[in-house]
Amino acid sequence: MLSVRRGLTGLLMTILLGGAATELFSQTRWHQMDVGPFFSATFTQQRAGVAGPTHKGIAIRLSRDPGAAVCFDTELLRMSSGWEGLFVDFNRNREGLGGPPQIGAGSLFSNYPVAGWVKDGEFHDPRKLPYGPLPAAMGKYKGLYRSAKGTVLSYEVAGVGILDLPGLERGEGLGVFTRSVEVGKASHSLAMMVCSVAGVPVELAPGTDLDRIAFEKDGKLTLVAARGGKLSVRTLANKKKARVIALEVPAGEPARKVKVFCWHGKKEQLAAVLALVERSPAIADLAPLLKGGPALWGEPLVTKGVLGSGGAYVVDTLTPPFDNPWKAMLYFGGHDFFSNGDAAICSVYGDVWVVGGIDEKLERVTWRRFATGLFQPLGLRVVDDRIYVLGRDQITRLHDLNGDGEADYYENFNNDCQVTSHGHEYTTNLQTDSAGNFYYMKCTNDSRSEHDGSVIRVSRDGKKFELFATGFRNPNGLGVGPDGTVTVGDQEGTWVPVTRLDFVKPGAFCGYMPSHHRAIAPKAYDPPLCWIPKSVDNSAGGQAWASPQGWGPLSGRLFHLSYGQCRALLVLSEEVDGQAQGGVVSMPWKFSAGAMRGRVNPADRRLYISGLKGWQTTSPRDGCFERVRYTGGKVYLPVALEVKKSGIRMTFSEPLDAESASSPDRYGVERWNYRWTKNYGSKDWLFSDPKKMGRDRMAVSGVKLSADGRSVFLELADLAPVMQMRIRYRLSSADGNKVRGEVFHTIHKLGSD
Repeated sequence: MLSVRRGLTGLLMTILLGGAATELFSQTRWHQMDVGPFFSATFTQQRAGVAGPTHKGIAIRLSRDPGAAVCFDTELLRMSSGWEGLFVDFNRNREGLGGPPQIGAGSLFSNYPVAGWVKDGEFHDPRKLPYGPLPAAMGKYKGLYRSAKGTVLSYEVAGVGILDLPGLERGEGLGVFTRSVEVGKASHSLAMMVCSVAGVPVELAPGTDLDRIAFEKDGKLTLVAARGGKLSVRTLANKKKARVIALEVPAGEPARKVKVFCWHGKKEQLAAVLALVERSPAIADLAPLLKGGPALWGEPLVTKGVLGSGGAYVVDTLTPPFDNPWKAMLYFGGHDFFSNGDAAICSVYGDVWVVGGIDEKLERVTWRRFATGLFQPLGLRVVDDRIYVLGRDQITRLHDLNGDGEADYYENFNNDCQVTSHGHEYTTNLQTDSAGNFYYMKCTNDSRSEHDGSVIRVSRDGKKFELFATGFRNPNGLGVGPDGTVTVGDQEGTWVPVTRLDFVKPGAFCGYMPSHHRAIAPKAYDPPLCWIPKSVDNSAGGQAWASPQGWGPLSGRLFHLSYGQCRALLVLSEEVDGQAQGGVVSMPWKFSAGAMRGRVNPADRRLYISGLKGWQTTSPRDGCFERVRYTGGKVYLPVALEVKKSGIRMTFSEPLDAESASSPDRYGVERWNYRWTKNYGSKDWLFSDPKKMGRDRMAVSGVKLSADGRSVFLELADLAPVMQMRIRYRLSSADGNKVRGEVFHTIHKLGSD
């Protein structure tokens, strides 16, 4: 939020300078960041001359000063627009994350939201909804290559390989957009949509080796020329007034190279533009550009870590390079580790960094900017030392083709997920199971698409995409355990009374009605493992299992991360008659940003946490990358919880003092319910009277201490299923330490005594 001083300054400058100051003072930090040679997003494109949004777009920078760019639609395989001016205009809400960006200036050419290539037919959109990729038989985006000549797009059209290099050529004070296109040998005809046109045709004198078409409207011309190909004017199917200029590729011809030119401007500039196009060099081979581009970001940045102290588990900080030459914003949303112990970590603002120097002392931690321009990545997985990063648009597999420490090939591993322009439609937390399948979460978009509010599963080869479970609102967290258990933490909101932690089974419906994705709306939800009160976790992160060895009494335990509270919660679970239930205990760790992801580094078996600052969090810093390290000390925590018909058994990690542990007045027990409605969140409602708000206190009639001193059985009358229970304890350990805290848990079923 703007400070009062800055707000007054902005107001004063607006008065003095007029509307120009509004743009100056409303820019986000993202506007100041060097995002790299391309940038992926949903572009609303509410600029002059643009027809509709591009849901999965890549803005490709063609020049910096003066600026020029094009936007490629990876779903429809069309060049949706081209412009000169600001590269990308980010949303002003929530540091740019509150909604989609726009292209940076008014469009000089654009294309309708239909397939950008067709086989033997008219340009159209064959999809049932205006989201998601084309049918694979019609076309498929494969990825992009960084090169010294620019960004090369790779895709297939009806089984024919296409390489596409957009560019800009300047001269005579003008700029002409170009596309150098290599088309593989095809047994059928193909056509590429170059740009939409309006107005009346303009007669042009024949060119030397160029086919040319021009249209005039309101004193402005649109010129398209092609070297090595034939142009035509087509009318879109079912849109008689919608005309486009197309590049025709006849059937049966060998692979060909075509250079296409596109220009829009004043009529009196036509002669100069034609001269510029005539002088343009022929297309060069694009294959040599697929071997790796030049390094962009120089030597790694170096920081010094900070080691934690005190306690059985301490938090070490791998200090991020917040002050970096590119003003890159380090809001971390996912990380994983290579076989040598180095880490890869992604920022929601589009970057992937490789982190080295992860040793005992953290004296020299290195940060190499490895990839840029990704679509709000909030999940990352390293498989066979290859980085897979999750964006809203796709899972991208990154390749360093020339070994210079930076990604050159951004491969589309899977892009089947549908994306809309909804501001909250994040995809989060990439995980894998023992079979190599990938899992991630898709936040809600008010059910505009077929995939929102779901756990997504993608096969290990990227070819199979399916909904694993549905009914989620804005889930930020997901985990996959060693035994394949899938866990999810969803956020309080409509249809979600408070944060819920789920052990998710295939086909489950987890409560958020707008994304049930069923033919018949369900009347009930699959119960969560537990509900977590807002005071404990107001906004969930992911889940992580500690190493099964070398991590003390918490080895192999499950932790739920709280993004909102910048903490971790130990998860206690049991199964009664096939139903999982349990609760959480707050850990004494505090992270310096909202805890998003946790993962164990196999090199040292320690738990590493990455996170970011946003809304609804107590985070003091933009991002964090921190390590939880076991020092060998004792831990005084509940480590198991069992609900019986006559009471509840809690097991602690260390023996308890018999006198304090056996006293009923050392415990306090409350229970209450929530309401599952379309209202935002829920109040606490009495178990004893569901029409009244509040919490019921329960009397502990007796306590039984186990022979080993580690378990207490709290005798409680009238136990019954309840959505929320809190057990407070004020005890001492057998060795004289304080053992104080509280457990929040949910009861679905009572076990036998």
